Amino acid sequence: MLHRNNLHCRLTRCGGRLTSASIVSLARLLAAVLLVALVFGMVDSNRSVAQNAFESRSYPTRVYPSSQSATSQPAVSYAPDYRPSTTYPSPPRQAVTQPAYYPIERSRDATYPPRDRVSEVGSGDDRRFTQVATLADPRGDWTTTTAIGEAPPSPYRSTQIAAARQNAAYLRKMAQSTSPVAAKFATENADFADQWAELAETYQQLAIRIDETDATRVTTARDYEDVQSKLRLYGLTPTVGLLLQHKKEQLDQWQAHHSSSLFASQELAESRQHQLELEMVPYDGSDAIGQANEILVNAAVDSTLANTTSLVTQLQDLLRQRAYWLGLLTQGYSDYRLKLGELDSATTAFTSLSNDYRKLIDRHVTWIRSDDPLSLRDVRHLKGGMSALFHSDRSSDFGYSIQRNWKSDPLSGIGLIALIITIGLARWRCKSWLVGIGNRKTLRDTTTNLRKVAAGLLTVSVATALPGMLYAIARWLGNGVVSESTLHASSSLYAASLVTLLVELPRQLLRNHGFIDKHVDIELPRRTNAVRYMTVIGFGLALAAYLITLSGLIDHGMWRASVSRFGFLAAMLLVVWTAHLSLRPSGGFLEPLVAKLGGRVIYRIRLVIYLVGIGFPFALMTLSALGYTFTANELVNRAIITLASVGIALTLWEPVKILSSSAWQLLTGSQPIRQFDEYGEIQSESVSGTLAEHSLELKHHLAFLCQCTLVVGAMVCFGWLWIDVFPNVRMGNPVVWTVQDTVMVSAVDATGHSITRSVVETTPITAMHLLLAAATLFVAFQLAKLLPAMFDALVLQRVSFDEGMEHFTLVLGRCLLFGVGCLVACKWIGIQWKSIEWLAVGLTVGLGFGLQDMVRNLFGGFIVLFEKPARLGDLITVGKVTGRVASQKFRTTVLSDENGREVIVPNKNFVNEDVVHWMGAGRLNVIPIEVAINRSVRPADICRTLQELVIEQPDVLLTPSPHATLVCVGKRSQRIEVRAWIEEGQDPSRFRDALLRLVKDFLREKELLVANQPSQPAMEEKTSGLYPSKHQTVRRRSA
Repeated sequence: MLHRNNLHCRLTRCGGRLTSASIVSLARLLAAVLLVALVFGMVDSNRSVAQNAFESRSYPTRVYPSSQSATSQPAVSYAPDYRPSTTYPSPPRQAVTQPAYYPIERSRDATYPPRDRVSEVGSGDDRRFTQVATLADPRGDWTTTTAIGEAPPSPYRSTQIAAARQNAAYLRKMAQSTSPVAAKFATENADFADQWAELAETYQQLAIRIDETDATRVTTARDYEDVQSKLRLYGLTPTVGLLLQHKKEQLDQWQAHHSSSLFASQELAESRQHQLELEMVPYDGSDAIGQANEILVNAAVDSTLANTTSLVTQLQDLLRQRAYWLGLLTQGYSDYRLKLGELDSATTAFTSLSNDYRKLIDRHVTWIRSDDPLSLRDVRHLKGGMSALFHSDRSSDFGYSIQRNWKSDPLSGIGLIALIITIGLARWRCKSWLVGIGNRKTLRDTTTNLRKVAAGLLTVSVATALPGMLYAIARWLGNGVVSESTLHASSSLYAASLVTLLVELPRQLLRNHGFIDKHVDIELPRRTNAVRYMTVIGFGLALAAYLITLSGLIDHGMWRASVSRFGFLAAMLLVVWTAHLSLRPSGGFLEPLVAKLGGRVIYRIRLVIYLVGIGFPFALMTLSALGYTFTANELVNRAIITLASVGIALTLWEPVKILSSSAWQLLTGSQPIRQFDEYGEIQSESVSGTLAEHSLELKHHLAFLCQCTLVVGAMVCFGWLWIDVFPNVRMGNPVVWTVQDTVMVSAVDATGHSITRSVVETTPITAMHLLLAAATLFVAFQLAKLLPAMFDALVLQRVSFDEGMEHFTLVLGRCLLFGVGCLVACKWIGIQWKSIEWLAVGLTVGLGFGLQDMVRNLFGGFIVLFEKPARLGDLITVGKVTGRVASQKFRTTVLSDENGREVIVPNKNFVNEDVVHWMGAGRLNVIPIEVAINRSVRPADICRTLQELVIEQPDVLLTPSPHATLVCVGKRSQRIEVRAWIEEGQDPSRFRDALLRLVKDFLREKELLVANQPSQPAMEEKTSGLYPSKHQTVRRRSA
């Protein structure tokens, strides 16, 4: 009935004339309507229009009646009786918020038409609820339908992508038959539709990749927990060991498949770039009417003419479509970046799990047989293994993987090339410097020690250059977008870099004009032949390491028992021959080096060293022949790292000692004067400088601590490197006791509220914790002695500081450092303050009653240090004891009498008894002088300068130290008094005159001395040790 009414309306609009042209036009119109209905699955009333059927929602398609169709047609002249059947979208009505004929779903918060009726369509998993809404046009001759899904699927489905492609094709077809102004925007809209379709396809692929990564991670986590449970229940059985080896190879394959970090970062940058380009689109459709008028004005088209009305409407519709597509693209790129974040999170979680899994495997799989014992079957497989190793498909796959890695991150590839070139140039330059230093062409005027330091550093730099290049290439191949071929090549290059480092270091040490040739007093008769041999043998061993490792990895380790094993055996035979030539007890070319540097003990056991050197490779060959190929490889890797580290440490040991000695001389004393004779420079071993003489004990203490630190560090590194080879060593760390602690844990309940509850945590304290606590106490004790002493030597001795406060500062620093060490040690063994607080209170009360005299001495020590009744070197009488103050401590003060005896006086006697201070008495003479200077300099600065000047005089005592004080300040000058002490036996007046002349000459050179000088103070009369003079003071303190 509806179609018949529509046909009647159309006949009526045609004026009731049913001509042949009208019949043909109607037939074409009906055919077009049926074709569109078949394609898009829906026929609307009044004029046929296609609308995409979505799984969850569909958006209304607006079709104007035939009387208004001219406003949406392209500006093309048609015959009076012919109208094309193509319909174009028009501006949306008020009830519809999106333009017509948009094949893509909007977001969930889009405005939908009001609900009219709800019907259930579909079946099974595709069942959905469709809301059908009928909207009435003011003329009542068109309707729209939309669908709202209660659980909408992803908007980036295949049907959506196909609809976008169809819309793009439709827009390009329209661009061919419309005006050039509208054609440009139609083509650009088609490009936006294709861009969204490509984005949706990429989004689908990314979602699949995330699902695969998550599935692999879940599977790996399940396997990881299963392997841990098997190890706890059954231990390391051969079956579990084979399972672990298989899992390790599987993890490498998964790493090649799920290497997505670089991909995510690259795609994230590209998505941001595309979104910025979208924001720069000039006509974005935000104001379709205004922008359409602006476009027509720029195109010199008058929009007021009647024949341009359809063009204006068409431009407005195209701009609305553009706004819609730009919105979809913006939302799509935002969703794509969120998806990339999910991929990065999934990859990070999988990488962390893989690393934990690898640690578990490496800790248990070392001593599990990886292959069958050597047999004739392995010999027959050699031909197939060699063919597989040099197969052309493998090379092509490797080249393709490198090309893909380069395209994914060209910046890292360019950085790799730049790094290799830089390392090569640095190696060439360091090598030329090393030879120049050996020829005495470089650093000719420097000291021998400095040339030795430079030669040692340059030797290590040259030796590590080639291994560094190989390591950089291996690291680049193992990162980014990787494949199995690049991972295999990366592992092989790692092995080759280790072997190259082991060979390059002795080769550079033994080279002509090298470190041993010119800077070590040892004559090696066959050194040149040894360098040539190491050059040839080093290249062979590095190439063998690469091929052996590669052949053991390709084809999932299929050729590990044949090609890789025989290559390993041949390489070990070469190592045995090299060890024989180098370490044999008589005739080895390293025998003079062992005799010179090893000492008498090492030289006597050189036979043992020789047997170890040739026995270790034979042991590895035996392990490989028995099927423990993985074990042999792990032992070889650790042995190479150990030997290379020891070689580098021995090379740098002498330069480090020289640099440490030079640094100490700069800190504590003056540099020694260089002296020469006819044979060259004379090496001076003397210690010069005032501070250096007083800090000799400190220097030895510091050297001892540094050596202990280096030894402990070397032991820790050695243990960390080899502990996985011997897993049973971890069982030697038993639990001594456990510590329970109550901690507060925050959690979120089912209602979303945060709750706090207490949880009892049990922490095991093992033997290693006890060892660490003891080591912490030892380090704290040593640092408590060393750091305050260094502070005294490097700081306090250089400034004017009171002796008592200096001693108090040092004691306080020692107590603080040792207290911190005790707290850390208690933390290691689980001792907490709340568990010992009452014990501490009891001990404090008990010690307070039982050690009252010690407490009095401590408080007396505070009075001695702060009130300073006597300084170091003063002659005093405390009670019945008379002597000079030798030292002041917290509990006691040490007095030395005239007979050389030292009397220890408790500090409480300074409070309870009479103290007689004999100023200037005894064997010391005080030399006071006064000078007047101008006021252009600060008193503190000039006092410090004069004190340093006086202390450099040979007859002035260091203890008590000289001091300078400000006496008074005038309008134009200021007076400074300087006091110094000398021993008896010299004429005090003559010494004062000489010291006064010295001070005045110094001030006159500085242009500080004024014309009017004060008279000198009177010399204090020297008295005997037991009879007071007029300057005697008697001090009485009460408790």
